[in-house]
Amino acid sequence: MGDIKQQIGVEEVLAYLEANPEFFLHHPDGLEHLILSSAPAGTISLSQRQTERLQARNNQLQEQLHSLIDTARQNTKLEARVHGLCLRLLDTNNLNSLLPLLMTELKQEFNADEIGLRLFYSESKYVLPEGLENITQCHIDDESLIIFDKVLERGHPVCGRLSNAQKTVLFTEVKNKVASIACLPIGHDPCCGLLAIASYDQDRFHSDMATDYLAFLGEVLMRLIRMHNQVNNGE
Repeated sequence: MGDIKQQIGVEEVLAYLEANPEFFLHHPDGLEHLILSSAPAGTISLSQRQTERLQARNNQLQEQLHSLIDTARQNTKLEARVHGLCLRLLDTNNLNSLLPLLMTELKQEFNADEIGLRLFYSESKYVLPEGLENITQCHIDDESLIIFDKVLERGHPVCGRLSNAQKTVLFTEVKNKVASIACLPIGHDPCCGLLAIASYDQDRFHSDMATDYLAFLGEVLMRLIRMHNQVNNGE
């Protein structure tokens, strides 16, 4: 009878070695028949290759861990900043003290390069303090707000990048410099405005940032703005 050669597929070989990881420990002679790709320093052993793969995987896990730790630290600092800012805002008595404090504190506490505030009104406009940069108001049905429909419908802050059209509305003169933004609706039912905290650094505000604290800031602002505006209008 002639020799019968059994054809074994690659998947079967891999499955067998996975099921028997100590195969070459018990059959070291089998290593002599393997052909390994060579590196600049010469042929490497299976154990070297395995060590390199494990080291690469370990380095990747270490990088992911450090990234998670850094994000956690940033979020802890963000929580403290928002907490302190809200307390200072609560001490204000009117829009003339609230809005200047808000704009100044945001630049200092959040290391922001630009701040944009858009207030929405339905019937009567707000009485705003003079001389404040990039604070405007528009009717809640203004067509320019259509591009923010998704942000407003979501009712939750977004961090990262906005479209050029959105940046044009919020930061007309410096839109090309703005690289990352934290954009938060001011309250809900109905929302009374949009607050945008911008940076020229594309990594300053990113999607991994905690937004619950920013949402809380928006809720506090909504209540303070409405309360102070009622006082100004003698309601």
